[in-house]
Amino acid sequence: MPQISFLIVLILLCAGFTLAPTEQAKAAGISYTASQIGTLPVGSTRIVRAANDSGEIVGTAKDSSSGPKGFFWDASGRHTIVGSEASGDYSSANDINDKGEVVGSMNVSTGIRAFRSQRKDKLVFLDQLPGDTSSVALAIGLSGKATGWSSGSTRVRAATWSPVGAVQALPMLPDSESCRGLAINNHGDVAGVCDTSAGPRAVLWAGGSDKTAQDLGMLSGDYGSEASGINDSGDIVGTSMDRAKGQRAVLWPKGSVIKDLGTLPDRLSSRALAINNRGEVIGVSEGNGEEQAFLWTNEEGMQDLNNLLSSVSDFKLTHAISISSGGSITAIGHDKITLPGDHSHDIHDLPLRVFRLNPVGAR
Repeated sequence: MPQISFLIVLILLCAGFTLAPTEQAKAAGISYTASQIGTLPVGSTRIVRAANDSGEIVGTAKDSSSGPKGFFWDASGRHTIVGSEASGDYSSANDINDKGEVVGSMNVSTGIRAFRSQRKDKLVFLDQLPGDTSSVALAIGLSGKATGWSSGSTRVRAATWSPVGAVQALPMLPDSESCRGLAINNHGDVAGVCDTSAGPRAVLWAGGSDKTAQDLGMLSGDYGSEASGINDSGDIVGTSMDRAKGQRAVLWPKGSVIKDLGTLPDRLSSRALAINNRGEVIGVSEGNGEEQAFLWTNEEGMQDLNNLLSSVSDFKLTHAISISSGGSITAIGHDKITLPGDHSHDIHDLPLRVFRLNPVGAR
């Protein structure tokens, strides 16, 4: 009997037999339970921007005839940021730290203006650089220090805001046309992008009063790059861009060279969106009309999050948005479409489902 069982297994393997997603997760020692937080309505704007370690979420959604509005989402439901409803056509909540401080932007009579609020409470406008008419706050650290950009008639400059809202410009790379701070860690290090005549360049502005703009480079042969996340160790993730091959998720480990994180099977490109202090990277891999959320670890490489769920699901995860210090992931997705073919248009007609994925088993 043991010989017969071994023969059956061998035949299945030779025939291309593969483990089911839940079995793959168990075999790898990694799996997640998924809890649906809620849905965002079908519409032109429905964006989940970020989440903190407590699972509080911010983003932008359009619910009525007025313009899209920044929201805060917790266990009690989704709430419009108080004060952002005064913007008739647009506001956005872009990031939230573990203290519940939110940063974003909203339209005003003179342009667009960066703001800070405490969870859903009334927003407070942040300063703009002298002479500028617009600003956007995109990320906030635990100390309350934030980053984004400020702009006037001639250029866009990366900026930081102190916990009390005072603004400071960050240096630009040589030959820069514009710069934007896109991520900040709890030490005040900022990562982002500068647009140069040769193409976009991922940039690090290390913390301290004597910040300089450090060009992080890109993969060999590529024309540009952009940084989208930074952890407290100074590891940075983002995207390297090739005009022919598209985008690749990349990691800039502190003190080391850029690393190509690859793509999921049968996908053409990838983008890394965030990294936690354990070095776990999340994002999206795209191609052939499909989008799939991924988790990358140094041990396992890039894995499809859909294959790491602990039970069979009726949804598909398309983007992993945020990953906590403990490994919990905020992700978005939609109902599964079972028919073959490119359904990228159909997906826009489905509600956007928002999930919290909590790790179980060995890590």
